[in-house]
Amino acid sequence: MTNTSISKTLGPIHFEDLDPKRFEDLIRELVYDYRDWQTIEATGRAGGDEGFDIRAFEKTSASRNEEANDDDRDAEESAETNLEVAEGRVWMFQCKREKEIGPSRVASIVADNVDAARPPYGYVLAAPANFSKESFDVFREELRKRGVMEFQLWGRAALEDMLHQPKNDRILFTFFGISLLSRRRSRATEVRSSISAKNRLKTLFSNNPFGQPVLLRDIKDSHYPYKTKYPDFDEVPRWKEYPVVEVHPLGLIVTVRDHYAFVDEKAKTWDYTEAVNLVNRKMSTQEQQSDQPKRERVEDYWRYLPSSSQVRFIVRGLVRFDSMVAIDPQGDVKYDFPHIFVDFQGSKGPFRGYSEYLERDQHSYVDIDGLEQVDVFPKEFPEPRMSNRRSDRSLQLPSRYCPAMESMRNQVFQTYDCDKKYEDLNVGDLVTLAGTSDHEKKELHAKITHRRTVSAREYLDEGGEDVDDRSIVEEHIGRQLTPDDDVEIIEFRPVYSWQV
Repeated sequence: MTNTSISKTLGPIHFEDLDPKRFEDLIRELVYDYRDWQTIEATGRAGGDEGFDIRAFEKTSASRNEEANDDDRDAEESAETNLEVAEGRVWMFQCKREKEIGPSRVASIVADNVDAARPPYGYVLAAPANFSKESFDVFREELRKRGVMEFQLWGRAALEDMLHQPKNDRILFTFFGISLLSRRRSRATEVRSSISAKNRLKTLFSNNPFGQPVLLRDIKDSHYPYKTKYPDFDEVPRWKEYPVVEVHPLGLIVTVRDHYAFVDEKAKTWDYTEAVNLVNRKMSTQEQQSDQPKRERVEDYWRYLPSSSQVRFIVRGLVRFDSMVAIDPQGDVKYDFPHIFVDFQGSKGPFRGYSEYLERDQHSYVDIDGLEQVDVFPKEFPEPRMSNRRSDRSLQLPSRYCPAMESMRNQVFQTYDCDKKYEDLNVGDLVTLAGTSDHEKKELHAKITHRRTVSAREYLDEGGEDVDDRSIVEEHIGRQLTPDDDVEIIEFRPVYSWQV
């Protein structure tokens, strides 16, 4: 399918939208769950932080069992050691809301904030930057030289990983208005709805979906079935009937448009007319009936094109399962077939994608990619061409073709002339088909729809010098085909005598 919608994904988190102090608040929220702390201090917000944006004291086994060891502690133990046991290990968190931090900048930050004489136990530098391997190496080397025991470098990737964890969904929503848990719940609901829609449609069209009608309805509509409530209904319909093509893995495919078209694969050109839409609908409307004379004019024009150029321009639309809000399998008294409620979107209506191609028949298609659209069809179509009955003339076909004429009268056939025996026949002439008869034993007629002349060499080149092509022509002309012959290709449709 073409023109399909882009899937929804979660883009990068915009840390740059936070001011420096708010970025410190974000890191402090992530710190709470990082270790088992006794206290956490937001020193950076008060100013005079001596390099500390956040200072935290980690609980240790000694601090947890402090009350059990008071009597055994050496009297000469330093007051500083007592303080560390009581308060825990000191961690220092430095926050830099900078997008680019290279190795030299990392070394400078560490040198400015970590005193080798009194190093913290642990140190974390957090910044929404993409750190290189060299930056990690410099970070590690500088902190080891200063006696820091544990250290972490939290770059953009690490911060996003933390925020994407379910336990931090509250933090993600607080600072950025994004909730992945609600998205997951919403997506789960969509999946369940899609599965339900698919199963209902498979049940509805279990036998043969092709051609069965459905009514696609906009969930935003509140005036069904009164079209007059919408002055622009013809241009923007809020409900419309479509014939089903198939239940596709992504949704329901229906035929949207079907137009008479032209193609010349050799010249790589094509065209179609929007004068009539041939999509077959169950509910015959007054508008469709009023279009019948126009359809007859367009069809008559189309049938006089070369048979090799007669195609139909088909547009099929995809209604995705996840866009179906509800399915009414029974319909109502006006449209007594399934109704599918969809959230229509702008000019695309209920469709999320289209496929367009030229169709010769149900088993032969032409891709329009690479073809140039040219003007073949007129804006105004003339009245159907009147047949010129030639009771004095007939077409003489090889006998083996005659029995097929009655059963395939709507098809276009060809006969050939290299000896000017049909040079007086014109497009639109109606002549008898010698040796044929219908079920009433009456002779069939042939309506000449197109004729053209090519050299024998050109004709054989078109068929790739196929032996069968040569033998068919020779069967019609009653002799061997020579390279110097001009081949008159005469196309016709069989016609019943009662139609004459």
